[in-house]
Amino acid sequence: MTPAENTKGTLAMDSERRADEVITHEVVFPQDTNHYGTLFGGKMLSWMDKVAYYASTRFCGQNTVTVSVEGIDFSVPVRNGDLLDLHARVIHTARTSLVIRVDVFKTEMPYTSERRLSHTGYFTFVALDDDGKPRRVPTLLLETEEDRRLFSLGAKIKEHALSRRKSASR
Repeated sequence: MTPAENTKGTLAMDSERRADEVITHEVVFPQDTNHYGTLFGGKMLSWMDKVAYYASTRFCGQNTVTVSVEGIDFSVPVRNGDLLDLHARVIHTARTSLVIRVDVFKTEMPYTSERRLSHTGYFTFVALDDDGKPRRVPTLLLETEEDRRLFSLGAKIKEHALSRRKSASR
């Protein structure tokens, strides 16, 4: 048992945790594309949400759910046959929520050695207990200047999402 685990082997929520990068891979098939031969935006969003879930759940060691998707940037088109690497990492934590950054890199087929950043997005998740109520998450360990910069960015993203939801409910 590690110091961050309690006697049940689950993560202690008052501990600081390093956010490991989670990577998944996808291949774009014809059924994933639109009439232009490029990837459906909704399909990309689904893949990005899934890898963000993996990162949030791995970080917390508990169930999480998506509560907000912010600022998905579609930088370059993704086409049938392209190979995708989806990279997700927790960049911000609060009491019960986490912000995850997802970067997607594409490699065109026929295979080239060039990988290009095709998409970036930010996903906010909330950890849930067994009754579906928000639950405390571990504190994100900030080790580098880049960690601190991303943490600050994540705080701004979370605040923007909260503000947007508040104004939409009026």
